[in-house]
Amino acid sequence: MRLRSIKYQEWEQTPQEWRLETVTFGPRMLVVGRNASGKSRTLAITAALARNLVGIQPPALSGNYVVTFDHDEREYIYELHYHELEVVHERIVIDGKEYLSREPGGAGKILAEKIGTGTFMDFQVPTNILAAVARRDAIQHSFIEPLFNWANSFRYYQFGQIAQNSLAFFTPGGQKVDDRDQNAVVGIFREGQKLFGDSFVESIKADLHAIDYEIDDLLLTPPVSVRFNGNGPIPLTVSAREHGLLGLTDQIGMSTGMFRVIALLIHVNFAQFKGSASSVFVDDIGEGLDFDRSCRLIELLRSKAIAHKFQLVMSTNDKFVMNHVPLEEWTVLHRKGHVVEVMNYANSKDHFDQFKFTGLSNFSFFEMNANELSAVELATQQDEDVDDEGYDFPNRRKHDV
Repeated sequence: MRLRSIKYQEWEQTPQEWRLETVTFGPRMLVVGRNASGKSRTLAITAALARNLVGIQPPALSGNYVVTFDHDEREYIYELHYHELEVVHERIVIDGKEYLSREPGGAGKILAEKIGTGTFMDFQVPTNILAAVARRDAIQHSFIEPLFNWANSFRYYQFGQIAQNSLAFFTPGGQKVDDRDQNAVVGIFREGQKLFGDSFVESIKADLHAIDYEIDDLLLTPPVSVRFNGNGPIPLTVSAREHGLLGLTDQIGMSTGMFRVIALLIHVNFAQFKGSASSVFVDDIGEGLDFDRSCRLIELLRSKAIAHKFQLVMSTNDKFVMNHVPLEEWTVLHRKGHVVEVMNYANSKDHFDQFKFTGLSNFSFFEMNANELSAVELATQQDEDVDDEGYDFPNRRKHDV
């Protein structure tokens, strides 16, 4: 199942209202926009929906989704509206046919596929639980399974917020690691070693080399940059043996950028080896990295998305990242009051195509508010901003005149 689009609202008709117009998702996509335009929030509400659908996060105070998926050449529409911790509307429509409907109070109707040739039956579920969770049944309601599988294989990482000081203690029979938890880096690395052996570690090392981190080995060790007093258990950390250094660098002692890259690649490789990721969403990709490594990381993730057929969605307002991702993969967000408007290749193809004739860089599409100006206006603005010596303002770049 592949996510195609999301339209979202919360706190409708109140001072807190926030609305995201329809966002169309491609196989690979970069969400851009100014600060507070809704980039992180767009990724976060999608991640929240996935947690709702697997039952690990109950309905929140307010949220109203209309979501479209493609699955086996069929169109799935899933509607979910919750308010004050209760579901007030839920609906599944497949190729125009309603399969599930549920209104306030928890009562609804659902198609039972194995009763006769298929018949609708009444149901009642608690108001704080999704019917798509409570009525999940691979025999009678098999149409729910693709939604669950998408949500269960959804992976969301906040690149700038992966906890560098999150170590791990391991005890026999301890709690199973949750590979959806972005901070469970140590546990996921250990699980990857157990399940996939040296090939898992070698794959991560090869990826790191592609980003210009020369790492001879990755391993789990007790911390070397801090000391723990007492007789209790010692936690483990992911440590790197950097080429040319005799000692180890544990995750606490790593540079922030290096740790973020290692952590993300541990996650992505684990999902890759396990075949468990349908969608990978990365917020603020490249934050804290230099230009070259940002570009290399993006290219690596894009190539992995193509090779392993997962949907890749990244967000940024970093000019280096923007210039390295094809404009066709961009989605530009622009917030007007409480409404976030969306422009991308799906709804503004001519606008994107015409912009290329201006000769400007991709970043200029963002920098000059191209989401509000036509390509002709942009070209005119560029001409007006070039002085007699061939420099443009305010960036003082030299042009041919």
